[in-house]
Amino acid sequence: LKRPRRYIDVARRHCALSFVAMSSPTVGETAAKRPRQDWGAGPLYIGFDISTQSCKALVIDASLAVVGSSRVHFDTDLPHYATQDGCHRDATAAGRVTSPTLMWVEALELALDRLQALSCPFGRVAAMSGSGQQHASVYWTSAGVDALRGLSAAGGQTAAAQLRAAGAFAQEASPIWMDTSTTASCKELTDLAGGPLEVAEWTGSTAQERFTGHHFRRFVAERGLDAAAALSLVSSLGASLLLGEVAAVDISDAAGMNLMDIRTKKWHEKLLDFVAPGQTAELRRRLAEPRNSWEVCGTVHSFWVQRYGFVAECSIVAWSGDNPCAVVGNGLVEEGDIAISLGTSDTALSVIPDVPTSPLPFGHLFPHPILKGCYWSMLCYTNGDVTRCRVRDDFFAPAAGAEGEWSAFSEALRATEPGNGGAVGMFFTTDEITPAVSQGGGALRGLGAAGQEGIEPLDRFEDARQNARAVIEMRALSIRNHLSTLMPSLLERTGSEAPQLLLTGGASSNPDILQVFADVFQRPVRCMENLEGAAFGAAVRALHAVDPKAAPDLAARLRALSSVRATPAPGSAALCAAAAAAYARLEAKAVKERGRF
Repeated sequence: LKRPRRYIDVARRHCALSFVAMSSPTVGETAAKRPRQDWGAGPLYIGFDISTQSCKALVIDASLAVVGSSRVHFDTDLPHYATQDGCHRDATAAGRVTSPTLMWVEALELALDRLQALSCPFGRVAAMSGSGQQHASVYWTSAGVDALRGLSAAGGQTAAAQLRAAGAFAQEASPIWMDTSTTASCKELTDLAGGPLEVAEWTGSTAQERFTGHHFRRFVAERGLDAAAALSLVSSLGASLLLGEVAAVDISDAAGMNLMDIRTKKWHEKLLDFVAPGQTAELRRRLAEPRNSWEVCGTVHSFWVQRYGFVAECSIVAWSGDNPCAVVGNGLVEEGDIAISLGTSDTALSVIPDVPTSPLPFGHLFPHPILKGCYWSMLCYTNGDVTRCRVRDDFFAPAAGAEGEWSAFSEALRATEPGNGGAVGMFFTTDEITPAVSQGGGALRGLGAAGQEGIEPLDRFEDARQNARAVIEMRALSIRNHLSTLMPSLLERTGSEAPQLLLTGGASSNPDILQVFADVFQRPVRCMENLEGAAFGAAVRALHAVDPKAAPDLAARLRALSSVRATPAPGSAALCAAAAAAYARLEAKAVKERGRF
């Protein structure tokens, strides 16, 4: 979710981010309807988000109202780092993409400077937390650790200046999620574990090039473990800066490293040895065991107290990744909650009670950042808006003078019944990753009747309007089926008492598309007008960690930030259940004929 509102084709990113850009109340537009400069009364909570292109700071009060914010855009506000889209692409090394570590430090300070210019009452801030782009890695020197502990406001120097002078980072360019240069390491890990499903069984994901463990491994191989005194993620870097002490990685972000045992939430011994062969004890001294995401790490360092006026008792809550924080920002805080982003790529997040019995060859699993013992899953699909637009243009091109480019498409959705009369399709503009199917010869269409074991291949649908419903039901049915495989009990509750189903992304603005998802999932569909999900989720996590009164009704309060936009149509349940079975058969056929693995 990066371009320029953080949307990015998941085929490029391998679906590392999803809901980050579209998941919090716009400043001044919460239920409280406060003007931006009205800081209200009572305690405040700050959530940061160090993303790929910017650093944001969002201030909320105890009612979850957003009362202030600031943003630092790396390219334009910090031009001396010469980044493009917040990063550097190494033309001499295929796949290497980095960002300057000190840029993130300077950006966090500048974000606070801009809040200070808005007269933010820092003395009322009770707690702070934050999010960082997942997977990016940080390498501290021993001098850097000492400088972090000794940050001083007395001389007027910024934290960035003090850390720069100390040579705080052994590698000043941090590999980020876009770095795909560790392919060989992923293959070696897969071989070590005995296959991709075995890696997923250990860590919650198959071996992924962007995952941090592989970048730690390359650092050890190229520089030696002694070159670093401590290892961090971007998220734990942010917590470390505020604490004045190197902070442990939290369990939710740690799951994006191919390094943590997904069940014990501890570093996996074999994977530590994979990263630093024969040096696991030394590696552990540089990488503390992951800590619970909901824990208070300590209080703010005196540097920030003296420079900005925070109270010394201000709590620093464990930072996490941008996706874990966006899970909270979207209100996914009860078992069974689902959020689906329909954009350039499509992504589904869901809250599940435990680790699935059997790992899936696709998707990712993470410990939930505020629900102890629960997990959240991420499923990513490459054929999103581009594919939907292709079907629209091929079959429902708007007539000259038509009011909307989607009007004919929407009319076709309204003219066809839920389940599409058994007609199902898989449409492609690129190879799919969930499951891993080649686009091959284009769309696959089929007809499946209730109780029928096979699928009747079709060159075309009898009614061209069925293409509109098929391309929308494709995504709804695939997510429904994959979530049912992941956790069979996830979709058992339906109707008004079901956990929430939230839709975001460009396609979610179409009420006829929302209706399809309501029918397929048999849940009301909710939407939220949001912009800063990761920062908002981080601020909510800060509140949740320090205010015991916030936890009992947090789900209801977050749900109140969204509204119901569609409800299941009468009689749609049986029709969509039959369509789900038919789609499963078509997908199995596609995997058999076009599967890439």
